[in-house]
Amino acid sequence: MTPHDIPAKPYSIIGGSANWGLRFPEDIDQPGVSVTASDLTFDTPFGPSRDWKIIRFDGSITADGQPREALYVFSHGTTSGDEIDHEGHRKVFWVLREAGTKRVVALSTSGSLNRAIRAGDLVIASDILELTQTPYSLLPGRLRYDASGKQLICPETSDLVERIAQDLWPVGNRVYGRDAQLVCAHAWGPRLTSPAEVMAYRSMGADFINHSFAPEVTLAREIGACITNVSFITAPFSAYFAPPEVTILGASPAQALGPLASQIALRTMAALPAEPGCICAGLLSPQDPAHQSHR
Repeated sequence: MTPHDIPAKPYSIIGGSANWGLRFPEDIDQPGVSVTASDLTFDTPFGPSRDWKIIRFDGSITADGQPREALYVFSHGTTSGDEIDHEGHRKVFWVLREAGTKRVVALSTSGSLNRAIRAGDLVIASDILELTQTPYSLLPGRLRYDASGKQLICPETSDLVERIAQDLWPVGNRVYGRDAQLVCAHAWGPRLTSPAEVMAYRSMGADFINHSFAPEVTLAREIGACITNVSFITAPFSAYFAPPEVTILGASPAQALGPLASQIALRTMAALPAEPGCICAGLLSPQDPAHQSHR
């Protein structure tokens, strides 16, 4: 497939397991949303990044009354044909950096590391636990920038996700917002977390875990963008300790909740103010030029 030029887009949605099995956004009942381009491939220094779309939001549903467009990538950009591409995260955020993207919403499902968080609950992270510090960095060398580990997840966008989710999420399934101070841990996958790993991550303070959000958070900081997640629990804490003949995901709620999570992501993109009201972009700060030039 011939690579396309990367368009300038300040908004982006990253697809994941929360909307697997859906044509996004075509299968989502969200008026005012359409697709202007699909099946896009962009060249990066690390190889091609595939399965992109451009989504249009009509001015009738946006916060500023103006039409806007967002880039969308399938499954975190980590699926390349039938192969798993962990470096896909870096390819995606290289594209977003070139596009000038400043606001990112990432879709996913997660496993609970907290007995109080049940299958079907929507979880918005307030922090991450990622001990490898993401091997696939985009920073131009060690001596040019400091990428703060504080406020890694955008409070403005997270609060908007929570407000929209409270209206859409089914009664009986909880919505955990920023006040819950949930920590999202990371495992590269695709193998699901072992019982011993569950206890280790839990003892370190994590509340849920998935294969994608933490590296996306780090890379968003490295390109000066805001990010938050729309994720729901498919594996409760107890499932990790079930007998081995029992599937860990059990009766997955994804079929019912995936369209709702997708709708939350779309509505969040439309409702974001045109100008960020947070300090996320300022938490990537240049170092003293002497650190690079004086050797």
